[in-house]
Amino acid sequence: MKRKWFLVTLIALIAIGAAFYYVGAKMAPTLSKQEGQRPEEATVFMHGYGSSRNAEKSMAQYLVEHGYSNRRINVTVAKDGSVTMDKTIAPGDKNPIILVQFNNNRNQDFDQTAGWVATIMTKLDQQGIRSVNLIGHSMGNMAVSYYLMKEADKNPNLPKVVRQISIAGTYNGLILANPASNSPLNAQGEPAQKMEIFNRLQGLTTYYQTHNTKVLNIFGNSTGGSQSDTTVYNNSSKALKYFVRQPSTYQEKLITGKGGQHSQLHENKTVDQDIVQFLQS
Repeated sequence: MKRKWFLVTLIALIAIGAAFYYVGAKMAPTLSKQEGQRPEEATVFMHGYGSSRNAEKSMAQYLVEHGYSNRRINVTVAKDGSVTMDKTIAPGDKNPIILVQFNNNRNQDFDQTAGWVATIMTKLDQQGIRSVNLIGHSMGNMAVSYYLMKEADKNPNLPKVVRQISIAGTYNGLILANPASNSPLNAQGEPAQKMEIFNRLQGLTTYYQTHNTKVLNIFGNSTGGSQSDTTVYNNSSKALKYFVRQPSTYQEKLITGKGGQHSQLHENKTVDQDIVQFLQS
């Protein structure tokens, strides 16, 4: 009798073990795919003049809270141009968010800034990133624009720029430095009176004509009649349209009221929603 019960127990244990093995074998590929796959796309934020990555945090937090991403990485560009990351991109990361801080945050040598951005892109490539979304606020858009003009095509291994979001861009200058930056635009977005910064961006046209990049241009009118965000005239921001040619695409979004003020744009939930919707397009 004892021998019989021993055999029954042994057979039951073997059956249970086989069942666990079968279920485990079935689940293993799924778990491996979910936990072991590295992301291939990242979203990179660049702040404006005199600012820091703190200006990017509210937007990044919104992306995490709404399920677009589960990983934020701080990238710091030292004054000598060296680049450090506080974390590495890891398996299981979803659409990692790269929060850039330029320690020399008043640098207006945009050729130099473009080189810094290229270094960031090289580091992302080394960690398996194949495409990026670039988001700039104010002068951060100059870092983006000069990177596209000067550096993006130098190395074919650099991540492809699939989307660009410009917030409060200064494509025909600032109100304080360039009062005429409110110059009227024609249907193509070309200003009647072009500031020096606009003329220096002519190479952008070639970039957009030879790449398929989706562009979203967000700007604010917090003042009503003057059509500005208190720092940049809307016409200066809208001048980006002139450079974007097919096959790249262009769309724009105006934010009105107090939330359209220059520094409030990166704290604005409507802007956050527009960013998520565009990134998921």
